[in-house]
Amino acid sequence: MLKNIFTFSLLWAMILNADAQRYLKPVFDSVVVTPDIEYGFNYGFKGDSTKLFLDIYEPYGDTAVARPLLVLAHGGSFVQGSRKAQDITALCQRLCKMGYVAVSIQYRLGVDITSGKTLEQEFQQAVWRGTQDGRAAVRFMTKSIAMGNAYKLDPNQIYSGGISAGGVLGLHLAFLDQPNEVAMLSIDTNIIGGIEGNSGNPGYSWKVKGVISLCGALAYVSWINNNKDVSICNMHGTMDATVPYKTAYFKFFGANVALLQGGFSVDSAAQKQAIDTRLHTFEGANHVPFTGITATQQMYMDTTVDYVARYLYSHVTGLIPTAILEQKNARKSLLSYPNPAQTLLHVFGFEAGQSTWSLYDIQGKLLLSKTSSELAETIDVSVLPRGTYVLITVCGDSTQQQKIVLN
Repeated sequence: MLKNIFTFSLLWAMILNADAQRYLKPVFDSVVVTPDIEYGFNYGFKGDSTKLFLDIYEPYGDTAVARPLLVLAHGGSFVQGSRKAQDITALCQRLCKMGYVAVSIQYRLGVDITSGKTLEQEFQQAVWRGTQDGRAAVRFMTKSIAMGNAYKLDPNQIYSGGISAGGVLGLHLAFLDQPNEVAMLSIDTNIIGGIEGNSGNPGYSWKVKGVISLCGALAYVSWINNNKDVSICNMHGTMDATVPYKTAYFKFFGANVALLQGGFSVDSAAQKQAIDTRLHTFEGANHVPFTGITATQQMYMDTTVDYVARYLYSHVTGLIPTAILEQKNARKSLLSYPNPAQTLLHVFGFEAGQSTWSLYDIQGKLLLSKTSSELAETIDVSVLPRGTYVLITVCGDSTQQQKIVLN
């Protein structure tokens, strides 16, 4: 059975040339960044004038003339953060090398805890300001398409989202778009710009094809019901103490601010509406586990980039990345670190129960195999020749496959 699965997968890998597959794997060596582009203007929470800037990431040497666009926002609970933060720039750089054009935006930050309003009202205003700025950034890019398309973008392939607050911004940008939905908020949104906002580039579209929510949330999942053509890619940790994985209060310095509905709740509601949705669960992980430079954080970043790329690939190309046997809406995926490996390969995320893992070379020869009930394994690969291998795991009806590189 395993041999047949591998042979089928290997044939597809050869056909799709997965090692050099645009939008799924890195195909460019470097990135060109155009920084500090002013995309809009508005007023901050204290009434101060604020110029809004973004950075554009493009794959160096790319000759494609209609490229997917990712408009991404940083984290920071809407009170801090930067478009040049380590995690958002790493995400932009790595996705850009796969052929995407990525934009990292700065949006208005801050709440006024002395205003006399409740914390819920202050944070609703902060989210609404960020959402308006996100829409202005998308409009800036769609305006650039209409004005000659200097960045060579596909107007039908625009995605919003980001990390933590950036995921919240992306979800609200896409789904909080009706007067009856806005009326559910406890603030007067018209005072600060209404649904369209006044951050710039009026008259151009801010509509997106999909949302990438990395540890983000919605205030009300019912808002997705009137936008069933917008797909959603969620990634979230089960132990997130900042933005809830399911539905719970967002806290600010220990105080309950407002209920938020995180990745699990968004995905569950979207499935009930037959919306194209998927969720990767970081089992046992806290907030944004991929932020940082430790080995574990980088392992989580590898998983994040891979999962987002698979989501985007299926929507941009219309193909399912069969070569890596994506399990759409899977609650768990294999994590391997380091990859490339030298002596030991640590693999996490096996399904509960008895699983069988097998390591093959690219000719289909079985090299190592083991059946166990452990949720993690350490594989000694020190004696194997350097090169490319395929790791396949089977647990019940679930099969997963990963490319492993030894160097």
